[in-house]
Amino acid sequence: MTQDDALKIIKVEKENDDTTSIFFSGPDMERFKNRKPGQYASIRIFKDGAWSTPHPFTLSCAPGDETLRMTIKKSGAFTSLIPDIEPGTPIQCTGPYGQFCKDIGTSTEVVMIAGGVGITPFLSVLRHFRETAADNAITLFWANKTANDAFAAQELEELTRRLKLHVVHVFSRVEPADQTKGPVFDDGRPGKISHEYGRLNQTIFLRHITTTDASFYLCGPSAMQQAVLEELSLCGVEPGRVDKEAFVFSNQKSA
Repeated sequence: MTQDDALKIIKVEKENDDTTSIFFSGPDMERFKNRKPGQYASIRIFKDGAWSTPHPFTLSCAPGDETLRMTIKKSGAFTSLIPDIEPGTPIQCTGPYGQFCKDIGTSTEVVMIAGGVGITPFLSVLRHFRETAADNAITLFWANKTANDAFAAQELEELTRRLKLHVVHVFSRVEPADQTKGPVFDDGRPGKISHEYGRLNQTIFLRHITTTDASFYLCGPSAMQQAVLEELSLCGVEPGRVDKEAFVFSNQKSA
């Protein structure tokens, strides 16, 4: 593929200090029209007269969106370049790939568990559910260090009013009374939003999961996934029942 045939970056949007969304479109969008929520693709950026090596990331947009979107956290040399990409930059994209969340639309009760930027496939799913007026009952646990890391908090709040969605923010480095490490969220405002402090554990899960017969989905760093599976097993959810997405910062897969 030549530079002229490539897709182009059309917008770069800073989500927070560490995370940036890029939006791109152009020729050859036809092969992406049947993509599923939660899938990923591999990109190469044209910079300094050459194409980068390929790097895979989740497509965080809804499948029906006319432009493709990836939400990328700084984690190395390539991802650190993302915030400085200029609109108009050529980008190659292959995919979509992956089976994560492929049957999520058929589940009446859904539990999503995300660690950090592992939220991206779930954002794709929830954006899709918003567009299709889905009727699923959804509980989303999102583990972050502080509230500043929860870059999509305002959008999730809006989604709780459009969907049967309960968002549980879990902050590991914020005390309940600490108002110095990020925005303070009021659980009494419209939309169903809860806040927990510490790490995801059996107590937190049992406080918010309405049934262990729900369909469970998990995306986050490997150590976090293992810890979550152990805590879920204490709740009566067998690890084999949990649909897991690999989450590593490498050329193999990046959520």
